[in-house]
Amino acid sequence: LTASVTAMLSIALRVSHAMVTAAARRRIVVAGTHVSARRFRGGALVSPFSDAPIGGLHKQSRSPLSTSTPGRARSLSFTTRGVAKGGAQKPPKQRYLCQDCGEDFGQFHGQCPGCKAWESFVVFTVEKGGSSGANPTGGGGAGARALARAAANAPAIRSSDDAYDGGSRQTTTAPAPAAGPARKGAGSRASRGGWVADAGAPRRLHDVLSPDAVAQRLPRVTLPGELGAEVERVLGGGVVPGAMLLIGGDPGVGKSTLALQIAGLLGEQARLREKKNGQHKDSDPGTGATVLYASGEESVEQLASRAERLGVNAEGVMVYSATRLEAILDAVVRERPAALVVDSIQTVFLEDATGSPGSVSQVRECATALLHAAKTAGMPVFIIGHVTKSGDIAGPRVLEHIVDVVLYLEGDADRAVRVLRGHKNRYGSTDEVGVFKMGELGLIPVPSPSALFMGERILTADVSSAPTVTVQGSRPFMLEVQALCAERFVPEGGSSPVPAVRTAVGFKPERLQLLLAVLAKFNLGSKLHQHDVFVNIVGGLKLEDPSTDVAVALAIASSFVEKPLPSDTAFFGEVGLGGELRPVAQAERRVSEASTMGFKRVIMPKAGAPLNIGKRQQVEVVLCATLADAVREALGVEPARRKSGGRGSAR
Repeated sequence: LTASVTAMLSIALRVSHAMVTAAARRRIVVAGTHVSARRFRGGALVSPFSDAPIGGLHKQSRSPLSTSTPGRARSLSFTTRGVAKGGAQKPPKQRYLCQDCGEDFGQFHGQCPGCKAWESFVVFTVEKGGSSGANPTGGGGAGARALARAAANAPAIRSSDDAYDGGSRQTTTAPAPAAGPARKGAGSRASRGGWVADAGAPRRLHDVLSPDAVAQRLPRVTLPGELGAEVERVLGGGVVPGAMLLIGGDPGVGKSTLALQIAGLLGEQARLREKKNGQHKDSDPGTGATVLYASGEESVEQLASRAERLGVNAEGVMVYSATRLEAILDAVVRERPAALVVDSIQTVFLEDATGSPGSVSQVRECATALLHAAKTAGMPVFIIGHVTKSGDIAGPRVLEHIVDVVLYLEGDADRAVRVLRGHKNRYGSTDEVGVFKMGELGLIPVPSPSALFMGERILTADVSSAPTVTVQGSRPFMLEVQALCAERFVPEGGSSPVPAVRTAVGFKPERLQLLLAVLAKFNLGSKLHQHDVFVNIVGGLKLEDPSTDVAVALAIASSFVEKPLPSDTAFFGEVGLGGELRPVAQAERRVSEASTMGFKRVIMPKAGAPLNIGKRQQVEVVLCATLADAVREALGVEPARRKSGGRGSAR
């Protein structure tokens, strides 16, 4: 009997131990992690290694329990949150954080849905908002905390805008982190790391736009020289104080070169204003009169060598090589530059943020810290971003939402032409583009893009090219479209034919497929589907304007029928699915640009054409209603329409 009782007690002890272990594993309990008491509401579950129940006897919100077992070197530490009577107090939420990309989820995943990394999750507890704890500044994330620590090292910081307004502003004090817990209410907004200052009571828009209020507003910072004028065209004016600008582009396209040249222009402008208005009485020599260029990819000596080759103003630019964003923010607080350039956002990191440099969490927190610095100091911040294979900015999509302006520098590595295009601009239009030419002295603005793109035109009977006029913002310029049609080899023996190749360089492939379908049905017949088609936009520019449809279609038709297009004729117009030509905007400006480049004849849509168009420019304008009419006027070829009858012939 004694042996039986002993065996039963041993089995009961093992079962109890297994139940506690299974419950802990289901909750994924980690040392120092809060454990919800909801699983134990049915009653107090007593651990076999302790005399105290878990969550049943301890009513305080957080009570660490240290349990031990005699004869075993094992200790379990739980941080629990007691259950209030009636279930009024809710346990803290637990999230699962990926250590590689920084994304968090509400449930555990073996593989991260974001970065596809395996076994990279850790558990963390989300405290209630507004609670005071380890973070005395309240909120804002790792970026806001890093900036607060940097600002705490300098008791008085003069806004960098004083370099642009002659030093007439008063000296402002840097916001230091609160010593105690964050205050509740509206007054605690500054302590929570917000970068937009409270405006007090709400104001009427009429009062904000009054002449007195507009007179106190800081003007845009102008960029001198031809390069500055071309950049201002894309920005819609000068650089807005406190704005954050993102420059993206393919590797080797010239992002760092453009950023360094802009830094030189901003530094030169700040030095000129300093000499004109005199040094601020409360500032150190050079305060706010220089631009800080921080690079995480090049050393100081490499930056200096490149700046010397580009002819950048050496007195107006400070160079700094660092990858820790805390060090860059300390330099900003210490040097008080007029503007900041970070090259690049994927190479810098914050020590408090999770993930490696370039990860989603690091990019997001670093961008937030830089935005905080830009808005609080009124300092323009330029950041350079890498792009992915698809051409998008690498990192989280929130990066493009955080910044004020997104600029893309486009161009091929084997060509000298570069195009600066705005994809987002809170202070201007995104239709304007800047055209540059890469040379030994950096990016050189192109005054006449039409002369650049049409200067290499080759007029031979073997080349099927169609000149067209596109409008980018407020500036029209001409381009050359080339096409080649090659008959596809049809294998013998009844084997299935190989699909035809469709290749477009600088033109949307979806738009090319549409034009080929229209040409095959209404103009050239079904034999066009048996030909390989290649389209190239000369100059390396990417066309997104649908007004170039007619030029692309006529270049393909010219190569298909092996007849050259007239060399003195330009083409523009949008092609519809029924083969009709749709009107385009700014037709008169397009005709004027074609006349300036020496073209005597223009084929354009008849719909929406102004009266007497082309007479002032002494250009013959041929108005066409359909693409078939344009093919007839340009090539003298009658359209090969589908024979009537048969399937689908009824109208």
